[in-house]
Amino acid sequence: MKFGIYNEIQASPGADHKQRYDDSLRAVELGDRLGYDVFMTLEHHFFPTFSISVNPLAFFAAAAQRTRTIRFRAMCHTLPVHNPLILAGEIAQCDHLTDGRLEVGVGRGHGWLYDCASVPMTESIGRYEESLEILQRAWREERLSFEGEHYKVQDVQVVPKPLQPHLKIFQTGTSARVFTDAGRRGGGVVVGAAPPPLFTEAVGAYMAACRDAGQKPQVGLVMPVFLADDADTALREAREPMMRSYANLVVPQQSINDEAVKDRLRAGGFHFYAGGFLNQMKDYTFESVLHNDIAFAGTPAQFVDWIGRFRQRYYDFQELSVMADFGGQPAWQVERTLQLFARDVMPALR
Repeated sequence: MKFGIYNEIQASPGADHKQRYDDSLRAVELGDRLGYDVFMTLEHHFFPTFSISVNPLAFFAAAAQRTRTIRFRAMCHTLPVHNPLILAGEIAQCDHLTDGRLEVGVGRGHGWLYDCASVPMTESIGRYEESLEILQRAWREERLSFEGEHYKVQDVQVVPKPLQPHLKIFQTGTSARVFTDAGRRGGGVVVGAAPPPLFTEAVGAYMAACRDAGQKPQVGLVMPVFLADDADTALREAREPMMRSYANLVVPQQSINDEAVKDRLRAGGFHFYAGGFLNQMKDYTFESVLHNDIAFAGTPAQFVDWIGRFRQRYYDFQELSVMADFGGQPAWQVERTLQLFARDVMPALR
């Protein structure tokens, strides 16, 4: 079992953005000292309550100067809003600046990003598939030519090449089709921070594809977790930031609730967002979040028992990442969760 930290770097209304970055960097330093394997954040634009992690590569380069062993992974780079030739070089440079501690997460990203980024939703699947091929070829081929619907490249040298001989690629989302592709080519997948049944089909497809292709699976689970030494303290202190976090997350969904936008989302293959699932977050209660296994609050011992039941009830995983920073909670609470998780949870699950 590997263990990670996931931080969306949410900025609740009124938050100081510089302070959010500084607190997040200190959490990475702490995770490195405590023996966490990987730190993850996402790439997200335009909606600060969801995240101000607009450039994860810059964050990783800064964090690498403060750490020694922890690895870094964006979950995920939104490929259709990038020029893949430019992104390939930027990722490779970051691999050098992190001393070869970089991993790559890719996906189509959130449906609400496309209008803001002036990228047609209907092009998202094609752009994603072409971009993924271009990235991989740009890293291994000295010069690249490519002829696609969206990108046409003739004899281009993408520099630099990554420091690592092979960059591990992870995918996220709820698509069985995408996860099947990841399993066939030996990539990893990351799921979580949402109701577990949403991912059951995709994870099952991924595991089957890994078996058929003779690949070793790597399923990563992200779980919002709030830990304290006693359960009453955890439940009392977790309530307010956890509920504020879901209020933060629902904001961008409200920008795509118009029926005309939903039609374009469906045409672009964004059925999850067209269905408006995230609208449900505004009706979440603290009790329903815990009851439906969307998040956890309690003691480390309770979490070890809970995660064992989770694995039996939903799906297995080979990497567990704790989302300890959400809803504007103070840094000392984030650090306490990371410390208790490392002290009591990691040894019990290894």
